[in-house]
Amino acid sequence: MLKICTPLIGIGILSLAAGTAGAAAPRADTVMTNLVQAAPRPHTFEANTSMQLKKRGFPWTNVALQGKSYFAAPDHLVVKFNKVPGYMHALPSAYAKIINVAAWPNEYDATLGPEQPVNGHSDYTLLLKPKDPKSGDRGVALVDPASWTVEKVTWNLSGGVTLTMAEDYSNVGSYRVPASQTLSVHTPYATADGTAKLQDYRVNVPIDRNVFANARQ
Repeated sequence: MLKICTPLIGIGILSLAAGTAGAAAPRADTVMTNLVQAAPRPHTFEANTSMQLKKRGFPWTNVALQGKSYFAAPDHLVVKFNKVPGYMHALPSAYAKIINVAAWPNEYDATLGPEQPVNGHSDYTLLLKPKDPKSGDRGVALVDPASWTVEKVTWNLSGGVTLTMAEDYSNVGSYRVPASQTLSVHTPYATADGTAKLQDYRVNVPIDRNVFANARQ
């Protein structure tokens, strides 16, 4: 069975801004700032969230999750799925960290690696290291400087888990928000592929702050 035991990571709440391809690469902290601050984002949102995962190899296990994602500025995001299998109890927290780029500056130190070609253009390579010295996790995010969005993230997690995610976005009013992701999870026990979607956004709505209790664990 698929086991996901390390909640870490973050991609998401990304914004739209102009970039200049081919220009000298900025500092890593500038890339982080641009990801978070380049354009307005909702003060709050909630969105229906679904995830489909399929294990590679026998026994072919399918998991379908339904729930909601909640965000409140500046960087609080939580995903609550219904009826999560016990062996996947850490998945909602991990997924929330994946899509929550707003929290990256406080949670990770960053350096720049070599630029990478992606879909006919060059992306900055952002190397992420948790500020928590107890964590051995490492992330690599590919950032499109033309839109200041993260196109792909690969995380090598403690316990031999590797998670890769590619992300697409949509516009809700004047905001750019995560829309869907393609996922690949490799563990010492199994490999699974899948997709996730955020839709039916409601922005700048009241959200009970208690929904974020214990969201970062």
